[in-house]
Amino acid sequence: MKIIIDGSYIAFRTFHKSPPLTNSKGVPTSVVHGVLNVLLTLSGRFGKENVAIVFDHKGKNRRHDIFPEYKATRDATPEDLNIQFQIMDELIPLMGIAYYRVEGYEGDDIMATLAVNAEGEVGLLTKDKDVFQLVDGRIKIYDSQTNEFGGRELVFEKYGVYPEHMGDLLALAGDTSDNIPGVAGVGPKTAAKLLADYGDLDGIYANLDKLKGKLKENLENNKDNAYLSRRLVELDILPKDPEPADGEDRAKLLEKLQEYELKSIYDKVSRSSEEVQEDEEIQPEIIEIKECTPSKVSLVAYDNGKLYAAGDGCYCEYTDQPLENVKYFYDIKHIYKLTGFRSEKIYDLMLVSWLNDADTGGLERAKTEELPAFIARLLSMAEKEVQALADNRLESIYFDMELPCAYVLADMEIAGIALDKSVMEAVADRLRDEVGKVSDDIKNFIGHDINLNSPKQLQSFLFDELSLVPLKKTKTGNSTDEEALKALISLNPMYTSVLENILKYRELTKLLSTYALPLCDYAGADGRIHTSFKQTGTATGRLSSVNPNMQNIPMKGDYGVLLRSAFVPAEGYKFVSFDYSQIELRILAHLTGDANLREAYRNNEDIHTKTAAGIFHVAHDQVTSHMRRLAKAVNFGILYGLSAFGLSRDTGIAQKEAKTFIERYFAAYPEVRTFIDKTVKETRTKGYAETIAGRRRYIKEINSRNKTIAMRGERIAVNVPMQGSAADIIKLAMVECGRVIADNKYDARMVLQVHDELVFEVKAEQAEEFAPVMQRIMESVVTLEVPLVVNGAAGNNLGELK
Repeated sequence: MKIIIDGSYIAFRTFHKSPPLTNSKGVPTSVVHGVLNVLLTLSGRFGKENVAIVFDHKGKNRRHDIFPEYKATRDATPEDLNIQFQIMDELIPLMGIAYYRVEGYEGDDIMATLAVNAEGEVGLLTKDKDVFQLVDGRIKIYDSQTNEFGGRELVFEKYGVYPEHMGDLLALAGDTSDNIPGVAGVGPKTAAKLLADYGDLDGIYANLDKLKGKLKENLENNKDNAYLSRRLVELDILPKDPEPADGEDRAKLLEKLQEYELKSIYDKVSRSSEEVQEDEEIQPEIIEIKECTPSKVSLVAYDNGKLYAAGDGCYCEYTDQPLENVKYFYDIKHIYKLTGFRSEKIYDLMLVSWLNDADTGGLERAKTEELPAFIARLLSMAEKEVQALADNRLESIYFDMELPCAYVLADMEIAGIALDKSVMEAVADRLRDEVGKVSDDIKNFIGHDINLNSPKQLQSFLFDELSLVPLKKTKTGNSTDEEALKALISLNPMYTSVLENILKYRELTKLLSTYALPLCDYAGADGRIHTSFKQTGTATGRLSSVNPNMQNIPMKGDYGVLLRSAFVPAEGYKFVSFDYSQIELRILAHLTGDANLREAYRNNEDIHTKTAAGIFHVAHDQVTSHMRRLAKAVNFGILYGLSAFGLSRDTGIAQKEAKTFIERYFAAYPEVRTFIDKTVKETRTKGYAETIAGRRRYIKEINSRNKTIAMRGERIAVNVPMQGSAADIIKLAMVECGRVIADNKYDARMVLQVHDELVFEVKAEQAEEFAPVMQRIMESVVTLEVPLVVNGAAGNNLGELK
């Protein structure tokens, strides 16, 4: 579960309920202590990567524009608390916990954005009533009474309405804490009764003649306030997730905790992972081992490097019991890697449950769940999940694609990919030299030493010493992020050199610290990196890669090529790669039936040039590179529900012009609009969208009463047939290619999958014969109304595969 915390709520609650604490220097610390304790507790329970904290931005937002008195009745934040907010601004990013405060948006808007865009279950830790509108089967709200996260019934229990009516309830009852007027004389209970009788705000005002007395009079006299309040409580979903403040630095964190004298927090943070492991090893055994006879075993599960057998009244660590008659497994990929056992007829509950509802992530062991309890839960859910697979008509997807793909991924993980450490170390040395050179150039320009990794020192140089006009502000001052620095270049051409060097310094240090240095540590004793491919990590169906992420290594630029050149085949082998060309756009042409799109692909035209000619109203030979670039943004953006705002943001063109381009796109490809409208309508009715292969993604958001959330559901619905189908096609290709390799006709192995690309390691003398066989499989694994095109490449390292 992803936990999103309302930082302001925790801070104010701690401030008012905890005794004031100060350190020896007189600095208040009680709130800092309370908030950090909450973060450490939740990080321990759910994992640091699954915790985010959000704070309100002090500035105004669109609510102040439509109602200047918004929040006008609130008292000023006490100075003691303001000081502690500043300390938390400094400390929390150092902890490596996602931290958000965004100008122009309130904390509940950011919480809503993160919750709506997250995959899987989300728990919201807040008392902000506006946020209760988001609650559904996936998004839960914290219940202080039970110390757990509740769903729709919890909202109804508290307010007498379900989440979809919370906005209407607040529109009627108002909210004194935010100075939202509502309707005079109407409280939450009256509002809930009115909504129960008449459905929603519009329904109430359509039936005023059925009401009497003072209530009717108050509703009539305050109609404008009711609808104004409805606008004020509507949550704003940002176009995309904001970037969290980052800068995890354990050493710096410990230093700062000592500085602020937060001893108990320091003690918790300073415990090393080795100490934690030792503590875990000396804990008493809590698992009661019972003998499992083969006839009783119905489930074998993988967990943390070990296998466990379970069944009717028995549970034990698996040793060498036969697996042929076991019906249910959990994580067959790892079971196959450990035992060599594979079957095309078993049910992997991890895959089955994920297929049944990919957005929840499927059945997973919770951070605090004891293993026996998890095993018991798997046994109790097995029959239900398998039945759901049949009811959802997903059995063929499971048996023909996902299950055999798990075995292919296991073989890829076992094979790994070789890393030439000497090459990577040479790349790291070159990066260090470049970082040093660029750093010296910057410091020579400045005239004094500066920590280029310190936003505060960089802010001081740019905005105090150079007096540059900032583009935007953040919680820690004027922004120095990539977007802001690029804008400063255009606004201050005389400082182009130093600003470009700062951007280059950041790029080089990221390449060094994220790739060049850590990748060497992942190479095993065999000199190969064995990444882990996650089959259930996304709701889209795409595979992901961790430890390390081999799908995220830079491909472009000189350093991208250099980094990739360190990955090499075994001696006597070559790399051969195959990449689907514009697969999602080809799927779009197939599904929409648009004659112009299909004609372009059947005639092997450049689709981006064709689109550019249409939206700019020019002949094909008059299309410039700039026009083609914009057309490319439109072509791919349509797949993701591109708006005029989004196109404007991504390309820098005016929003009005962006709107015109999108309208011209649909004029050029009219069946695309018809397909989008049809898909949205069908998804609203069925509750799910489907891929070409028939894999389903259930989209609860699409029927939300919150327009912004419903629009996100629409975008997901339209994207599923494209991105989801592309994921299906590459998996089917992997299965078919894997079967050919398993026949041992070729001395080859599949070593990488990077979304639409497969990389093979093949005996050098067989590469020429092997390549067209794999290409033919990939191009024919499904039949579309337009050709699937695969581009091939061969090389002696990954950097040569272009």
